Amino acid sequence: MVEVAVIALGLLASYFWIQYRIGKKLIFQFASSIREGNTLILERPMLLNKNFPLELCQRTLDENATIIRELEKDSNRTNDAFNEVLGGMLDGALILDQDHGISFANTTAERNFSLGQSMIGRRLEAFLDSFEVLDLIDQLNRGNKPIKAEFTFRRNGVFKDFEVASALLSPIRSNPKEVYLLLFREVTEIKRAERLRKDFVANASHELRTPVTMIKGFAEALVDSPDLPEQQRSSFISKIYKNSLRLQTLVDDLLSLSELEGSRHPINLTTNKLCEVIRGIDMYLQDKPYVNKDKLKFTFTEEKEGFPFDAIKVSMAIGNLIENAFKYAGSFSEVRVSTSLSEGGEIITCFVEDDGIGIPAKDLEYIFERFYVVDKGRSREKGGTGLGLSIVKHVAEAHGGNVHVRSQLGNGSTFSIDLPRFQL
Repeated sequence: MVEVAVIALGLLASYFWIQYRIGKKLIFQFASSIREGNTLILERPMLLNKNFPLELCQRTLDENATIIRELEKDSNRTNDAFNEVLGGMLDGALILDQDHGISFANTTAERNFSLGQSMIGRRLEAFLDSFEVLDLIDQLNRGNKPIKAEFTFRRNGVFKDFEVASALLSPIRSNPKEVYLLLFREVTEIKRAERLRKDFVANASHELRTPVTMIKGFAEALVDSPDLPEQQRSSFISKIYKNSLRLQTLVDDLLSLSELEGSRHPINLTTNKLCEVIRGIDMYLQDKPYVNKDKLKFTFTEEKEGFPFDAIKVSMAIGNLIENAFKYAGSFSEVRVSTSLSEGGEIITCFVEDDGIGIPAKDLEYIFERFYVVDKGRSREKGGTGLGLSIVKHVAEAHGGNVHVRSQLGNGSTFSIDLPRFQL
């Protein structure tokens, strides 16, 4: 009897031990499958207890695998969208790992920093030797909030200004090796505009101060010395008048330039023929003492129909060119004003030519900048403001056109304004 009990107890212990081993193996497989995110087909062993919830485990594994697949799809879609957004940005974008290796670079970044060559797989320092950018990354590592920095990049002798913003990618990227996001925006033109604005304010203040000071000085002399000789009094009055005219011209030019630069719609388009507008330019030139109409020659191409442009501003621009020729061309025989049409008739060009002293080659690049004058002494003597050619350029560009100059010392100068006749 005892022997039977021992045998039964042994068989029972063996049964529970087998159940433990099988169950342990199944649970281990189950846990490993969940941890790794894989699916698994569980098969019921012959000796496994029928009450073991194998079907429930199988359903749980299948549901878990489905959820993981959906999460992976969502993650991939998010990453694809993220990369697509960065890739399509007009700003440059780089993604770096902890060692500053580049894992992503969009087209703009490669165009700016590697001449269009691939940057992926190389270190940031191979393309950018910028303390400001490296310091920005270092501040991120120290836990500082994402900030911006500015730096200057040089490539083939050309300097460009950039603004860079940074961020840590760990909250939004699944790849732990991708750590930093850098966004680069070129601000070269913005910086240039800021410098031009500051220079403009400084130059305008100086140019305005000069005639005001002269007027004030001569007026004070007249007030303080009522017994001045008549000849000296007349001289002072003449200088006050001359400087008041210069001041008026400067203010008028500043207002014209401000309207062209600051207005959203700087031109008022009406349909006209350019030749007719130029013929009527006498009204603009009649109060210009330096213009000798006997030396002014006109030659016009045939215009069968008019086209939309701002007749007042174009006549002002061409008048500025004519007036400049008479003021600064020196010894010349005539000033020729002519027009021509392009082969297809899309562009009409107005030329203002003289056979005077010409312009030095070193000045041609800057001649359309505000307050730039070739001969400051002659310009001040003849009431020039240094704004006339800048106004000409702005008028041409406001119409979608261009302005050009050709000149050689001793062989005169030719200024031309191109105006589109159909596409504005």
